[in-house]
Amino acid sequence: MAFPEGLLIGLGMIIFLGPVFFTLLKSSLQHGFRAGFSVATGIMLSDVTVLLMCYFGAASFFENPDNQLWLALVGSVVLAGIGLRYLLKKRAGKEQIGSIQAQDYPAFLIKGFLVNFVNPFVFVVWIGLVGMAQTKYGSGRELWLFTAGIIVGIYATDLTKVIFAHRITRFVRPEILTKAYRIIGMVLLVFAVRLLWYAYGQL
Repeated sequence: MAFPEGLLIGLGMIIFLGPVFFTLLKSSLQHGFRAGFSVATGIMLSDVTVLLMCYFGAASFFENPDNQLWLALVGSVVLAGIGLRYLLKKRAGKEQIGSIQAQDYPAFLIKGFLVNFVNPFVFVVWIGLVGMAQTKYGSGRELWLFTAGIIVGIYATDLTKVIFAHRITRFVRPEILTKAYRIIGMVLLVFAVRLLWYAYGQL
């Protein structure tokens, strides 16, 4: 039952609307399914990386307030940069969708990875999940089945968001897309300020 239990927890995280959600949504709206898929895959790889770091002893590093401070500062800069780029973007056009080349998709993967990885709250969540898994399942096969279920659940919800965004894009007028991009940019700036406030609280 370890995998199904982890899967349900991962699927339940669909309710979280953090910066990764808005990055995922914007990439899918503007560049189509493959770009959104690349961002979702980057997010998943980031989650796997954080999971392994927490499991193999890095949890104490990220629980250190000084380290959380620097991670929050870096995260706020990354989110602010992406948010400003979206906010200041020129008027959107449907012809932009699918206009990127295959060699551009690694950039979307890296974007998904970084937006997730630089968020200290992601580490806090995974530290809690790994601690819960170790308490319940020890350090054997069941623990890995449980955490694999969480990863698969989160990835499935992210791909669902990508499919939804891709499906509605064809019905959205360019001026509405432009407003959506600017709203997403402002939301990411809010998250950047939130991280700065968090960093200030660690001083």
